[in-house]
Amino acid sequence: MKKGLLLAVGSYVSWGFLSLFWKLLGDVDSYDVFSYRILSTMLTMVVYFFVFGKVGKLKTEVMQLVVNKKELVSMVAASFLISINWIVYIYAIAHHQATAASLGYYINPLFSVLLAVVLLKETLDNYTKISLFLAVSGVVILAVQGGHLPIISIILPLSFGTYGFIKKNVMLSSDVAMLVETLVITPFILIYLFFFAKHNLLDYSTSQLGLLLISGIITAIPLLLFSEALKRAPLNVVGFVQYLNPTIQLAIAIFLFHEPFKFENLYGFLAIWLAIIVFIIGQIIVIKKTRNMIK
Repeated sequence: MKKGLLLAVGSYVSWGFLSLFWKLLGDVDSYDVFSYRILSTMLTMVVYFFVFGKVGKLKTEVMQLVVNKKELVSMVAASFLISINWIVYIYAIAHHQATAASLGYYINPLFSVLLAVVLLKETLDNYTKISLFLAVSGVVILAVQGGHLPIISIILPLSFGTYGFIKKNVMLSSDVAMLVETLVITPFILIYLFFFAKHNLLDYSTSQLGLLLISGIITAIPLLLFSEALKRAPLNVVGFVQYLNPTIQLAIAIFLFHEPFKFENLYGFLAIWLAIIVFIIGQIIVIKKTRNMIK
């Protein structure tokens, strides 16, 4: 569980700073960025399997996946869910809605915990219950102040929260799963690029091409960390660590992207940040108790 928690922290901190990378591609059509991100991730993972001599492992797990229809359906569903999440997030950053995206990822842990309790029957300790209450209060305050929740703030948690829930029950290795996810979407991407895209690679600058090329590596690292975290820690624990991601995103949106932030919105975010602090304290106490029981 401790290792899973550390992996989760690494993935969410990485995701938090990703908005800086996508902002550099703000002049490129969001659908194109998403498309080349999928292709770059797929190629990155193919090179990874050959370089590290894991092609045999890849073949074995893919053959097992094809035979296991239930898991195959889960992987196809996960592929589309993560694709929806990626394209909406890229669109939000490019269209100056990074604050709305951060709010969406603040909501995401609530949805993850809900899935964990209702569908996986995971139990919550008192600290997590208090954290959940505070976080829900913060989201409600922000929704009331804004008059509504932006559609981006709804789609992001629904897509990523459900993706995490599905991946929790998938037995594929994290690296194999990532390649499978991109392979499922690739045919649709190629159709878009060949028949519907308004631009081709020759229309982009050298720097833009370079960024599109490395977008696969930028994508792969945090997603691999996240997948490994899910296998080692309960979903409700991974869910609350997610607050690191939107907190970093929000800071970047306000101080670097200079997006508007009303002072009254601070009350909602304060409730959410307090929820994070309570949750962290609770996890430290649980880990210490576990250590003492083992001794």
